[in-house]
Amino acid sequence: MGKKLEVDHILKVLREYFSSREDVAFSFLFGSYADGTATSLSDVDVAVYFYPKRRRPVEFEEPIYYEAEDRIWADLDGLLKKEVELVVLNRVPATVSASAIRGIPIVINDWGLYLDFMEVVTSEAMDFREMLIRDFLEEMDEGGVRKI
Repeated sequence: MGKKLEVDHILKVLREYFSSREDVAFSFLFGSYADGTATSLSDVDVAVYFYPKRRRPVEFEEPIYYEAEDRIWADLDGLLKKEVELVVLNRVPATVSASAIRGIPIVINDWGLYLDFMEVVTSEAMDFREMLIRDFLEEMDEGGVRKI
């Protein structure tokens, strides 16, 4: 099966699966299958955002386990006949979330929640990136990093 056909098949299966789930607000295919670099050894990277208990503030980087996680993971492994890496966007760092939501949307059941989430995690990820750059440049100025 060609790469495009394989990605189309994966998306079809994922969309059918997630369209019937009432606990998932939105989900994305990301990683090598989304960016066209998958090989026969690649796993399928799927990011999900569960409906949070509270709407505000937007839930991210929370140490929460959702009961449905294991069931979804097992279901997707079986449906796709491939190893699946399931990322729970409610829990992972903003930098991971910001990267995942640049993938291919599978389903977005709640556009308002998705847009709120996207705004918050993108801003947090950019702040983190700026902090890393600032710290690196300060370290260079202090002689801690050798210039080549």
